[in-house]
Amino acid sequence: MGRETGIRLAAASHSQLNTTALNDFVMPLRTPADAPTQLYRPIDEVETPVVVVDLDAMDRNMTDYVSFAREHDVALRSHVKTHKIPDLAHMQHRSTGDGVVCQTLGEVEVMAQNGIDDVYLSYSVVQRSKLERLVWLSEKLESFATTVDCRGNIDPLQSAAARHDTTVTAILEIDLGYGRTGVAPESAVELAEYVADASNLEFGGVMAFEAHVKADAESRADLERRCLEAMDGLADVVEAIKDAGVAVPDVKVGSTATSKFSGTHPVVTEINPGMYPFNDTGELGIRSYELDESDCAATVISTVISKPASDRVVVDAGSKSISMDTSRIPIPKHRDDLEYVRASEEHGLIDASAADDVEVGDRVEFIVPHVCTTINLHDTVIGVRDGEVREVWEVQARGKVR
Repeated sequence: MGRETGIRLAAASHSQLNTTALNDFVMPLRTPADAPTQLYRPIDEVETPVVVVDLDAMDRNMTDYVSFAREHDVALRSHVKTHKIPDLAHMQHRSTGDGVVCQTLGEVEVMAQNGIDDVYLSYSVVQRSKLERLVWLSEKLESFATTVDCRGNIDPLQSAAARHDTTVTAILEIDLGYGRTGVAPESAVELAEYVADASNLEFGGVMAFEAHVKADAESRADLERRCLEAMDGLADVVEAIKDAGVAVPDVKVGSTATSKFSGTHPVVTEINPGMYPFNDTGELGIRSYELDESDCAATVISTVISKPASDRVVVDAGSKSISMDTSRIPIPKHRDDLEYVRASEEHGLIDASAADDVEVGDRVEFIVPHVCTTINLHDTVIGVRDGEVREVWEVQARGKVR
């Protein structure tokens, strides 16, 4: 039995659905809206709202980061939480051979079931049932590591690995100032030793998420300076851990905006950007020194469904089609005469006071505020080249938060 088949069969068994539950289970009703989009169909004929990816722009963006990683001799392990699409994960893995990063155990399972065998889980798992799933995956995958940052999540991981007489690789997260998870630098040595001394854990190195530095950066040079200062601090932590006699095989860092600066620092062995194939309004604002609207590969195409006044139109892309989890607003792509004002669930209110050519039935394309959470709202993503549908990807890991 092949690894992929074994993972699928065992995952089905692991779900513990009994016969009664299966008999009571009702499959979701399929409707015409679920019909697959036809390949080579003109994009103007695809129903909206829909997430589309400009394949040429995506290819350019991916090549840019792959070239950077090769030039600076760092691994590029892409964060697939951005798209949750196994086909794209395979594409990213093939481009570097460096594996992928997942943010939830459910995402790891989806990637594993689709043949991705090198995964880093940049998240801590503590529930016993979830740890059972984690340990099972760690034994099935060619390469797997997870994340810890305190004894409260180290001890359950050690116990789970010991129950199954196996060893799990653990990466210690360091908080460089983001203020979310991660051990404080001054306590990192103690925890690194604690992991290294655990009988069923292997200390795999450290990870840091330095995205906080971009918030106050005023220019490209300022962002670079802040990234390298953060990496200097991380280098001090790594050196202290090594001085304590604990090897540090990997040093993982980076968001999309910071990776190409942090990745130049000699302490870094791996960068973990996620949004770089697509970009969004956040990246457009932070990286205005190198991006323009043509680099925003993933967009939402909408249709004008109402023109209640001469200066206002309404599109069919509201907050259930474009994620509004940030203070940023969608930007009409290549249309300076329109402004997205506000969203309700299925409606987007557009200020058209500067436009004289927008009518009901017209299509408007938007660069989204947050591409990761926008894709998670959709079942499929459409890849477009030369105005035609060339790819139809199922967002297989959407909703896999457990």
